[in-house]
Amino acid sequence: MLPSVAPGRPDNPHPGPRRGNDDNAGGFTNGGGFINHRPGDKRTAETLRQHLRQTMGEDHFALLQDSIGDDGFERMQRSMNLSRNPRPLTDTERAVLWRAAAPLLADLAASGMPLPDIRDEAHEERQLSSVSGWVQEPDGVCGQGISVMLDIQPEQQVAQLAEQIQEWATDWQYDPGRPHHWPACPQHPDAPHQLTAEVRDDRAVWTCWQSTQVICPIGELTTPSPRP
Repeated sequence: MLPSVAPGRPDNPHPGPRRGNDDNAGGFTNGGGFINHRPGDKRTAETLRQHLRQTMGEDHFALLQDSIGDDGFERMQRSMNLSRNPRPLTDTERAVLWRAAAPLLADLAASGMPLPDIRDEAHEERQLSSVSGWVQEPDGVCGQGISVMLDIQPEQQVAQLAEQIQEWATDWQYDPGRPHHWPACPQHPDAPHQLTAEVRDDRAVWTCWQSTQVICPIGELTTPSPRP
């Protein structure tokens, strides 16, 4: 794992898909409910069904069951187990993840931003063929999953991961008195907005969505994002 800096931050003001890693309560949250489980427990899938019936109601649960089927519930169960016992990535998976992350880490550093604490371990199982990683929060308890699809080109993987890192950066920068756009568009300092990650001419680039112009390749950001 590459060295990174993860400074303290205020309580998360954006409740969202973050999951705890409390050693005493492995599981997943759903509207505030928590399912405790042990890996390999055959009752976990049925416990999951019962929990969803209670929180969603029978009608909505029936729609979900029809939609995802038994395979979907099994996948949810495996993700629950991974949330409690993350799976280390293979060397091949690790190489894919860090190859996509490297130019984004360079741009974060160029912007004067801290680097995310990226863990090369899977905390969830995704349906599509992809490599999953984890960004650990500074509190050491919560975090958010990131992923890179395997069946796309490397430059597409960089652009895909860029959107996820932007979400992390926006969350970290959140403060009522501070702009929270990363990376900020240098063309519009008076109307700040973040750049958009795209693939053009087989390269992952930062673009301005207003002018549609390419600002720079991802990994070559040189102008720090403005700060108050």
